[in-house]
Order: sequence, then C-alpha cells, then structure tokens
Amino acid sequence: MSRSFIVAASLAIVQAKDHCNAVALSGGGSNGAWEVGVIWGLTHYGNPQDFEWDWVTGVSAGSINTAGLAGWAPGEEKMASEWLSYTMTTMKTSDVWQLWPNTTLVDALTKKPSLVNSAPAL
Repeated sequence: MSRSFIVAASLAIVQAKDHCNAVALSGGGSNGAWEVGVIWGLTHYGNPQDFEWDWVTGVSAGSINTAGLAGWAPGEEKMASEWLSYTMTTMKTSDVWQLWPNTTLVDALTKKPSLVNSAPAL
C-alpha cells in the first residue's frame, strides 16, 4: 500500500467529520493493564461518542493495547475494551513465553540463543 494512498484515505476520514479523535497510550509494563481498565471505564460509563477514536497510537505496553484496539472500527470501542479486558485477565505467562524444556537457566544463558523460548508450544 503506497504512502500517498494512506494519506489520502486518512484525509477523507477526517474531512467526513468535523473533528478527529485520537488516543495515545503510554508504556511502562503494568501500565498496559491499567490502561485497559481506564479504557473499559471510559467506554462503559462515559458518553460512547466521546471515545470513538479515529487514531490510536502507543509505545511499549501501550503499543500492545494499540494493536488490540486497531482491529475494531470507530464506534466499537466498548466491544474492544471488553475484548482487551478479557484478554488481560485470562492471559498466562506461558501464552507469551516459556522456559526451554529440559534446560537449566544457566544452560539457557550460556547455550541457547535466549533465556526463554520465544516460540511457545501451542
């Protein structure tokens, strides 16, 4: 997809409305879970139209939440917050990474490409 197409599509979205809503999410490890709680609260207790984001961006933990929100269309923020909240509360460490099988931590540090196996078994 060319850059000019993306810019043109973005301008069309902004011009179709009289305003553009954006959310920027910060990083910082557990702040990602906190952000999900704030998004859930805003979308469930606030005016839904106030939280129809045209643009979502984030850094570090916020970028993970951004990826989760990016899959939902403007106007579906409440459903997105419910999905993010469910994902945060049900995810386990083993869903993300696991220790190398039959390997001590010392062996993993000295004989493996990384401390943990970044490709967990499914």
